[in-house]
Amino acid sequence: MASIAIFTISGLGIITLFIAKIISDRREKPFFVLEIISKGDKYVRELYHRGIHLYSEGKDVGWVFFKKQVPLHSKNIWNKTLSFVNEKKVEYLNNMRDSRLLKKSDGISEFFKNMNEVEKGNGEINDSYLEDSQEEEKEVK
Repeated sequence: MASIAIFTISGLGIITLFIAKIISDRREKPFFVLEIISKGDKYVRELYHRGIHLYSEGKDVGWVFFKKQVPLHSKNIWNKTLSFVNEKKVEYLNNMRDSRLLKKSDGISEFFKNMNEVEKGNGEINDSYLEDSQEEEKEVK
C-alpha cells in the first residue's frame, strides 16, 4: 500500500514539473513552482556544504582527541590511581601493625600463641586426628 502511494506521489510530482515547464516557456518568465524548487535547491546545497565542513572539522578534532588526548589523560589517571592506592596501602599496613587486635599485653599476638600450641601437639587439630586414627585401628582389628 505504501509503495503504491509513493509511486503515485512521485508520478504527480513529475507531471507537475512537466506542466510548470510548459507554462514557463509559454509565458517566458519562471513559474512559481520552479522558483520554489530553485530556492529549495540552493538551501539544500548550503546545508550540504555546511554538513561536509562540520564533518571534516569534527573528524580532525576527533582524531586528535582519541589518538593524542585520550591516551595522555588515561595514562595520567592510571598513574594517579596507582600512587593513591600505594599511599592507602602503606597507611593501612601501618595501622594494622599498630592495631590492638593483633597485640596483647605480653607482646605476642593470639594467633602466634595458638600456632605454638598446635605445633607442640596440644591443639585441637592433632587431638581429633589422633582420636580418628585410633578408632579406625580398633575397627580394623
